[in-house]
Amino acid sequence: MIEKQDVQELFPTPLWIVDLKPAPAAALNARLKAEIERLIAPRPAVPVGSNWQTPHDLHTRPAFADLANLIEIASKSVAEYLHLERFPMMITGCWANVNPPGSYHPTHNHPNNFLSGVYYVDAPGSGTDLVFQDPRPISIMPWSGKLTHVTGNASVAQPRPGRMVMFPSWLRHHVPSNESTTERISIAFNLMFTNYAETLSVPRWKASAGNS
Repeated sequence: MIEKQDVQELFPTPLWIVDLKPAPAAALNARLKAEIERLIAPRPAVPVGSNWQTPHDLHTRPAFADLANLIEIASKSVAEYLHLERFPMMITGCWANVNPPGSYHPTHNHPNNFLSGVYYVDAPGSGTDLVFQDPRPISIMPWSGKLTHVTGNASVAQPRPGRMVMFPSWLRHHVPSNESTTERISIAFNLMFTNYAETLSVPRWKASAGNS
């Protein structure tokens, strides 16, 4: 007879969410929104469903220094969680997306980076969720009609102004069509270890031997 039955959940996929206090977030977002508007003006015509995007070097521009600093602080916390605080990371790209009603982002990931994330400057109420796809290969998936974190094949992070969401760069994700009547403004970014080849790409068996 059974003495005990337990469940062990394997290989979790971490998602880090940082929420700013309302007053500092409002002040920061007002400055960011004004600068983003300046960068994309005059707005060129874009196809239906598409968006406006800034250059990918916002982290190098003085007007975005506060956001870059916030990203670096958050990434250090992530590194500590993963016991990787000894290995500094750098921002490899940072850009703003202005999504009008009807626009969306198809499923994708961010190759050649370790962490990716998004900071929300403005987020309308509907059609703006960040949807992550289950990365596990699935050959059969019976549906019981009850959705839980172990029966679903996607998970949602809900955006709001002043929120930053960080995740592994390999994790595939998309943003559904903006069904609201206002724009969604977000700033995406990537991070990679500054000296990955020198410090972290050593085979694990060799690194273990060197530590013994």
